[in-house]
Amino acid sequence: MNLSLALDLGTTSITAIAVDEAGRIVTQITRENDAAVAGLAAGRAEQDPRCIFTLALEALRELADNMTGSPLCLGLTGQMHGTLLVDSERNPLTNLITWQDRRANEIVLGTETTHLECLLSRCSVLALDPTGCRLSPGYMGVTLSVLQSQDELPAAAHRASLLAEWIGAELCDEPIVTDRSNAASSGIYDLQSDCWSTELLAACDLSGDLFPTVRESGVVIGRLTPEVAAETGLPSGLPVCNAIGDNQAAVLGSVPSHEPAIQINIGTGGQISWPAPDFTRVADMDTRYLPHDRFMLVGAGLAGGDAFAWVNRTATSWLKSLGLDVPTEQIYEAMTTQAADLSAHNDDLTCNPLFRGTRRQPLARGEFSGVSLDNFTLGHVSRAVLQGIAAGMKWFYDNAGDQQPQSIQRIIGSGNGLRKNPLLVEIIEREFERPVLLPSHEEAAAYGTALLAGSTVGMWADLETAGKCIRLVSGGH
Repeated sequence: MNLSLALDLGTTSITAIAVDEAGRIVTQITRENDAAVAGLAAGRAEQDPRCIFTLALEALRELADNMTGSPLCLGLTGQMHGTLLVDSERNPLTNLITWQDRRANEIVLGTETTHLECLLSRCSVLALDPTGCRLSPGYMGVTLSVLQSQDELPAAAHRASLLAEWIGAELCDEPIVTDRSNAASSGIYDLQSDCWSTELLAACDLSGDLFPTVRESGVVIGRLTPEVAAETGLPSGLPVCNAIGDNQAAVLGSVPSHEPAIQINIGTGGQISWPAPDFTRVADMDTRYLPHDRFMLVGAGLAGGDAFAWVNRTATSWLKSLGLDVPTEQIYEAMTTQAADLSAHNDDLTCNPLFRGTRRQPLARGEFSGVSLDNFTLGHVSRAVLQGIAAGMKWFYDNAGDQQPQSIQRIIGSGNGLRKNPLLVEIIEREFERPVLLPSHEEAAAYGTALLAGSTVGMWADLETAGKCIRLVSGGH
């Protein structure tokens, strides 16, 4: 039995899977990503890349120990937008500064403007539009610009890399490369011309030499070294495929081949997307690359599973202040049960769950309205947050103008935020007046990565054939 392997390096978890030729996940390993660096200043979000690499090797070792079959390839995906600087030997010179980092919102010394505002003032619309996105906190180009302006860019910096790209290079001892999905997530890649933007590099005061070569998503970039093979139990020489952004991977892993579906992914954050006929710009949405030579419109609202987790963390904190230690899972069960017991039309309490702000409004914060003497219970708050997440997705749909996908009759969901919360699925169905279907498999991003890698090495004839493996079930199940 031939297998396509994939490794998903997420913000909060690391998943390794093996998929057979029929599209079945024969083995799945998930480990907590506990590499977050503690004790940082407010607004900073960093992870230890060496720790993540160790966790990735451990996940691959466990995968190899528990699977039967012949692996043909290993695909990679993971969190987008972050920044890791390495030297000429690929040794990390910084922590991984993640997409959640907000140092760009800090005021520039001696001014009344933020680092991001200063950078945007140096960028023309003609240069920004072809990137398909708007420079935002946590984006690689923005973070590097801040480091450069504060003389914190290491002198020995040879490459700026996303996490999955660096790990891919480490696995096969090859130079770091990127793909169009990840390059564009930097905010300084011209997606229309397929090159790093010279104007935006100049605005960031960065050299183009700092950035990796761009290759097609999923192509073979090298082969597993004997040393890594010995550590993981995988075959030496196993083809390692170029990384793809986790948003694009989730689309490949949840939407059957070329189906014109609305796709909603709720993980730590949340995104809504649908296919675009060509490179098209819509206000407040991103235009992102999708293999091969396709595009999609993406509403990247940062309110997702982390907003629901905020309710849990808050409840936990209050209980601990009273000397009560209640397990996290017990609190989640109470949240979902109490929220589900409320009427679907009991909407007096509303929430705009922008607890971290948004990419376009980084200083925005969450808001509750309609609070009464009896509707700020755990159930009411939990339901209001879920409704706020769904409303945030619907906002992008309602404001897409002539690019609104009115002819699309169903929504395909992915992400643990949906899979583990049928109530959120129900709320989205009511908000959009369309049914929500979920792939029968878990971990859509890892699955899509496996389909892409397998189609590259011939396990499937092409990506369209691989996509026919996807099976959908009702989101309520």
